[in-house]
Amino acid sequence: MKNVRLSLLLLINLLAVSAFSQTAQTETTFTVHASGFESNTGQAMLRLFRAGDEVPTKPFLILKVAIVNKDAVFTVKNLAYGDYAAIIVHDRNANGEIDHSFGMPSEPLGFSNNWELGLFSGMPTFEKLKFTFSKTNKSLSVNMDD
Repeated sequence: MKNVRLSLLLLINLLAVSAFSQTAQTETTFTVHASGFESNTGQAMLRLFRAGDEVPTKPFLILKVAIVNKDAVFTVKNLAYGDYAAIIVHDRNANGEIDHSFGMPSEPLGFSNNWELGLFSGMPTFEKLKFTFSKTNKSLSVNMDD
């Protein structure tokens, strides 16, 4: 009877360790480095999108951090591996929104894949901004070029 209990306990522990290691392999910390802000005024805002989210208006995650030495670093914890799109906003007045003037963004934006908003580029879409977060790709660099 002792052997059966010991075997059962060992099996439960192995299953728990296996489940924990699978979770650790698929969810981890993702880092976004944004550089090239024109000043440290206001805040930097990360707008993160998944497939199916409405880019650029409805991100599933928004993070705000201070700009230090014209750079910002965002840390997203417990993010599942997969495809994402990112927009970085230099929220100069720290109101938590992308301000517009005459229908165009009036605050500097940076995009994953260093995609650029322009007269002929069209609106940003998930496909244009898509990058893969994986075990071998745990960070993203965005140049703001204010």
